[in-house]
Amino acid sequence: MTASQFFVYKRPVAWSLLLVTIAWGLYSYSQMPQRQDPQIQIRSGVIITPYPGANPTDVEQQVTRKVEKKMTENPAVERVNSISRQGQSVVFVTLFDTTRNAEQVWQDLAAKLDALDDLPSVGGPPLRPKLDKDFGDTVAVMLTLSSPPVSDFEIDERARVIGGAVSAARAGRAGPRLSGVIVHPAGVSAEFVERMGRSLLRALTEGGVATDAQYVAALGAGVLDFQLAPGRTEAGARAAIEAWERDALGSGTGHPDVWPGVLVSDPARLGPALKERVRSVPGGVARYTFKQMREYADLIQDRLRQSKFVGRIDQLGTQDEAVFLYYSNRRLTELGLDPSAINARLAARNINLPGGQVELPGQTLAVKPSGEFKSEADLGGVPLDARPGYPLYLRDVVEVVRGYQDPPRQLHYRTIRGDEQPGPRRAVTLAVRHIKGTQIAEFDADVAAKLDALKAELPDDLRVERTSNEPLQVEKKIHQFADCLIEAVLIVVVVALVFMEWRSALLVAASIPLAVAMTIGLCHLVGIDIQQISIAALIIALGLLVDDPVVASDAINRELAEGRPRDVAAWLGPQKLARAILYATVTNIVAFLPLLLIGGGSGEFIYSLPVVVTASLVASRVVSMTFMPLLGYYLLRGQKGLAGAHPDERAGFAGLYTRVCRACIAHRWLTLFAATAALVTGVSLVPLIGSAFFPKDLHNTFTVNVFLPEGTSIRDAAAEAERVTRLVDAEAGDEVTAYTTFVGQGGPRFWLSVVPEQPAPNYAQILVHTRDAHATAALADRLKLVLPPHATGRLTVEVLESGPPIGVPVQIRVYGTDIAELRRLGAQVKGVMRSIPGTDNIHDDWDPDALQFGLRVRPDRAAVSGVTNEDVAAVTQAGLSGTAATYLRERDRLIPIALRLRPDERARTEDLANLTVFNSQSGSKVPLDQVSEFKLEAVPPKVLRRDNERCMTIKCDALPGTLPSAVVDEVEKKLKPVSAEWPPGYRFAVGGEKEEQEKGFKSIATAGLVSMLAIYLALVVQFNSLTKPLLVYAAVPFGMVGGLMGLLAFNVPLGFFAGLGLSSLMGVIVSHVIVLFEYIEEAHEKGEPVREAVVDAGLARLRPVLVTVLATVGGLIPLALKGGPLWEPLCYVQIIGLLVATGVTLLLVPVLYVVFVEDLGLVRWDATGTHADGPPPLDEHGLPKEPPHGPDPATNTHSEQPQ
Repeated sequence: MTASQFFVYKRPVAWSLLLVTIAWGLYSYSQMPQRQDPQIQIRSGVIITPYPGANPTDVEQQVTRKVEKKMTENPAVERVNSISRQGQSVVFVTLFDTTRNAEQVWQDLAAKLDALDDLPSVGGPPLRPKLDKDFGDTVAVMLTLSSPPVSDFEIDERARVIGGAVSAARAGRAGPRLSGVIVHPAGVSAEFVERMGRSLLRALTEGGVATDAQYVAALGAGVLDFQLAPGRTEAGARAAIEAWERDALGSGTGHPDVWPGVLVSDPARLGPALKERVRSVPGGVARYTFKQMREYADLIQDRLRQSKFVGRIDQLGTQDEAVFLYYSNRRLTELGLDPSAINARLAARNINLPGGQVELPGQTLAVKPSGEFKSEADLGGVPLDARPGYPLYLRDVVEVVRGYQDPPRQLHYRTIRGDEQPGPRRAVTLAVRHIKGTQIAEFDADVAAKLDALKAELPDDLRVERTSNEPLQVEKKIHQFADCLIEAVLIVVVVALVFMEWRSALLVAASIPLAVAMTIGLCHLVGIDIQQISIAALIIALGLLVDDPVVASDAINRELAEGRPRDVAAWLGPQKLARAILYATVTNIVAFLPLLLIGGGSGEFIYSLPVVVTASLVASRVVSMTFMPLLGYYLLRGQKGLAGAHPDERAGFAGLYTRVCRACIAHRWLTLFAATAALVTGVSLVPLIGSAFFPKDLHNTFTVNVFLPEGTSIRDAAAEAERVTRLVDAEAGDEVTAYTTFVGQGGPRFWLSVVPEQPAPNYAQILVHTRDAHATAALADRLKLVLPPHATGRLTVEVLESGPPIGVPVQIRVYGTDIAELRRLGAQVKGVMRSIPGTDNIHDDWDPDALQFGLRVRPDRAAVSGVTNEDVAAVTQAGLSGTAATYLRERDRLIPIALRLRPDERARTEDLANLTVFNSQSGSKVPLDQVSEFKLEAVPPKVLRRDNERCMTIKCDALPGTLPSAVVDEVEKKLKPVSAEWPPGYRFAVGGEKEEQEKGFKSIATAGLVSMLAIYLALVVQFNSLTKPLLVYAAVPFGMVGGLMGLLAFNVPLGFFAGLGLSSLMGVIVSHVIVLFEYIEEAHEKGEPVREAVVDAGLARLRPVLVTVLATVGGLIPLALKGGPLWEPLCYVQIIGLLVATGVTLLLVPVLYVVFVEDLGLVRWDATGTHADGPPPLDEHGLPKEPPHGPDPATNTHSEQPQ
């Protein structure tokens, strides 16, 4: 008993299996993880090695090259890139796409790094590189906390208290007077504010600006109250204060939590003056300090970590605390104290070591030595070595100030349009990842619940927002694609109703949920997630999915029309065509399955496409041979086909087809000539189609990147980012809702194609959040045209891409050894790019030379003075940047305690000459300028390498309306003759979009070739002929060219997904021809002449082909209209390609069959129905078929077996 017979005669079991299939599909859907895009394994890691004080070339030679050499020893490493910049080596390692045991490879690479023993040292053990293999993970949610500005109420209250203190302090003093008010939050040390205030008062008094000066300590503020000296003005006092800030603080800004100061004469006017000063700061003065923001972020992070769905969490924008011990070089020199000796004393004092154990009868007690610092207040009591009889403590020689690391490594702001006080607000972002394999909806619900529970523990005015929200994006995307799927199903049902009678249409409609449920179950078994690729694959497969049920339904109707009993017709119709349906299914499968051969990120991105289509085809095959006979038994009543509906074959649509087909056969050579001419014309138009690997995505976020010259301070970068934000806002207006700004580093990887920039103080990234995702690309294009070029840096506007990351689309890499020569050749490449219309943002990745304050130690003088180069480096490092002597432990954080020069002794470059160098061995001392020379010099800010060679990459964007592929082709064309004159050892290579495109299209071509060969072999097996498969392939070129013309008609470039559409189109076309041939063979078996046989076969296949093709086309229309730019190319290729191929299948293939039989004699046609090129056809049981006049295979079959 065949499967079809079983499902007809064992109906209770069949109905049970039907219900189980639907339940299986529903259960699998509920268990499948959901995400927006497929998960791509990022086989890249980054190795960061700090090398303080070293210039880029020294970093390259002493660190980077050694790390690169170690990494390339592992055969799994495909590529090594590196950036050597001032004080830091960054090496990027990329593994081959074929690497399966990536974790083992990373462990091996980490072991190799640990074995590196020839790296330099900086005042201690050798440098230790750090490998991060997870930097490429995307985050599920960006939670941004932003502080409100101080309120008017708080300002008024502070003004009232401070004003009262000032009035009281002025009592009995001569006037008029001025008061400088420095407001500080509770977390800022009042002693620090007082020391800073008294220092300023001394400067004003010594400068003859102030007299009768006093410092007034008010609640939450320090007041500098003084009388102007005769002849001095308030404007002069302000100028003197600004000069003091410049000279005493240098590039620093004091404590970042302290409010900007105000100068008032009347204490009653303090409130309005404070409000005016606070509002002059963009975004206002933050109400919450950096420390408070970190505490709030820690609270949320700790609570979220309790979730079983939450993975790694990173904080961005937090400021690291530090305790600075500000010393005076002059004071230490007078006392003969070496800064390094003070560091050693602090480290020896602050211990946290075990003291052993005491064994007592019945118990063991641990000995815990005391001595660890509990707070910064403990530091002042540390005794120092001094002259006998003169006790000296640390508090006598340093100022202990608790603040933040300066300069900060990163800054973070949030700007929301419509705020009462617009401007950037202090912010911290938590980059939250969800654990792989978990449900994104459950992750979202758990995060939301924990945030709701935290509201009572957080201030009401602290804004907590999801600035990137993958769960919401997933929900929208899945709903969008689910809508497309539902609309596609409805279109398929409507098409079936139009071309089939209602019972047949209902049968086809009933097959869809069964096939979809089985497909989802199969996908769950092989680990496919629910994301845009898998859902779109189901939509693409919808037309293929109904092909088998349509054929099976039509076959059952034909058997009923010939008088078969219902139960016999229900299984015999599908069984007769089982072989043809099987080969058509196999053909479609081998058209899609080879797409699994596509490697790299692109292959992983589309992995679910061939898997889902294959699963749907298998499900469709099973449904057509099982549930279709079951349901057909109940529904079908012998409806006639198109031909049967019109006894006069010359009437209606069937008659029109018959006449046209016969006319084409009669004038077959003219038909072939016209078809060939059309094909050649289409091929000639192909060069007019542009190319683009992956299109831009629809998203309500795009980025504006600000690159400033090397050496730019992070505070200047923040100011420039704020200026650029205002420019963007002036152009965008209400199209934008908010801005999220990261300074000193890029934001987290919140999108697959976003590759975060490495930390650098001269870089800022602005995330621009728009109201309408469909308007994002147009706004970004507009900004590219209207944003003015930056005077010294550059601005880039980037729309998020679909698919794997590519970066700047046009890239030319120049390889060589000498830096100066690389710059010269890079300038030539830039000149070529500038000569091409449509180019924008032309730059290289090395950036112009930066100024460096060179300090060269003179060996002769240093030897005479008894100091070494290490002594010189130690004193400059400690004095200018600070050297961490030890750490203060607070909960789970280590706060560095660093000795550092007072700001007023390091504000100018000439202050360097006054530093004192101590010999670390003998204790002798000498002024720095006696053993060294100072010189400003231009140095490369960074050295980049690729695959163990120095490499400069020149990049540019294409202006809106210009395809990057056209720019690259023109650059390559012009650059080849220019590069022929380059010195030996220098060459260029094309990177960017073209490099990825060539790799992607090569993979697609390989998949297409494998598919073509597999289909051909399947056809040879089916027809037992080498020539008939060539006939089957006749429609393929027309469908391919038709698909390309679809791209041209809709002005869509040829990209990766268009290539997928072309590759898979072949199998869809061939499957229709296979079933057509099966009908021709059936007519041949009946002894019909060849011309009548091909016309009758075409007429028999007319309705199934039209239903299938129009169902496929109709199902793709919602995806083309709503699926976004990623799916448009594939949809247009398949829609137009299928329509063209359908006409070819129904008209040109019959013509070619007649030509092969009558004109070329490649296929023999005789009265018995046998062929010279193969044995007689077999029936479904593998036996030779009876001649048409022989016994009927169903005559001996009873009408219905008892249940």
